[in-house]
Amino acid sequence: MCWYLLLIFGIWIFVSFLTYRYLIQKKNLFQKEIFFKKSSNVLFVIAHPDDECMFFGPSITAMVQPSLSNSSSRRKQAKDVYILCLSDGNADGLGETRREELKKSCKILGLADSNVLIHNGPVFFEDSQDSVWDSKAIADTLHLYIKKLNIDSIITFDKDGISGHLNHKSIYHGVLQLMKNGKRRVAVRVFILETVSVFRKYLGFIDSVFIKPDALICTSDWINRTNIQNAMAAHKSQYVWFRRLYITFSRYLFFNTFIPIEIH
Repeated sequence: MCWYLLLIFGIWIFVSFLTYRYLIQKKNLFQKEIFFKKSSNVLFVIAHPDDECMFFGPSITAMVQPSLSNSSSRRKQAKDVYILCLSDGNADGLGETRREELKKSCKILGLADSNVLIHNGPVFFEDSQDSVWDSKAIADTLHLYIKKLNIDSIITFDKDGISGHLNHKSIYHGVLQLMKNGKRRVAVRVFILETVSVFRKYLGFIDSVFIKPDALICTSDWINRTNIQNAMAAHKSQYVWFRRLYITFSRYLFFNTFIPIEIH
C-alpha cells in the first residue's frame, strides 16, 4: 500500500512538472494580451515593499527580463512597466530602509529606479494589518498616476488580496471605485491576481495541474524564478524564516493567474 501511494504521488509530481513546462512555453500569451493586443504602459499597484516579488514576480520578470531570443523587445517593454507602491512599509518604523530595499529588489527584477514609484502623499496610506484604506482616496491617487504616466493597463490584487491583508484588499476596492467614477473615468484595462486556497498556494509548480486551460497566465522559468528569490532576499529587513519558506514553496513564485476587468 505504501509503495502504491508513493507511485501515485510520483506520477502526480511528474505530470505537474510536465504541465508546468508546458505553461512556461505558454507564458507569452499574457504578454500578448498586455502588450500586443493593445500598446500598453503597465502599472503594477502594490501595497508594500516586497509585494512585487512575493506575489507579482512571474509577470514582472516575464515583461522586463532580457531574453537571448528577444532582448531588444524586452528592453523596450521594460521602459513601459511601472511599479506603484502605495505605502513605504513603515509599520515597524523601517520606512526608509524598506524604500531602499524596494529599489534594490526592483533592480534585480529588471526595472529602472525611475519606474519604481513610492507614493508619498498628499494622501497617506498606513501600513497596518488593521488598516482599511479609503477607496476614494485610492481611486483619486490611481487617477493621478494613470494620467501622469499615460497608463492603460493596471495589474493588482483581487478582492481577497492573496494573503488576506486588509491593505491588499483595499487596493482592489479602490480600483472598483475608480471604475465607478463617472466624472473622472479613464480608459484602463485591469488585471487582478487570482487568490487561491492556502493548500494550493503552497503547492509550488504542482498547482499547475489545477489551473484552467483558458486561464490568463504568466509563468516564470527557472532563471526568472531565481531572480525573484534574489529580489526577495534584497528585502533584508523582511527576510525571516517563514518568508524563506514562502519563496521556496509558493505557487506565486512559479506563475501568476489573472482575471481581467474592463474599465470603459
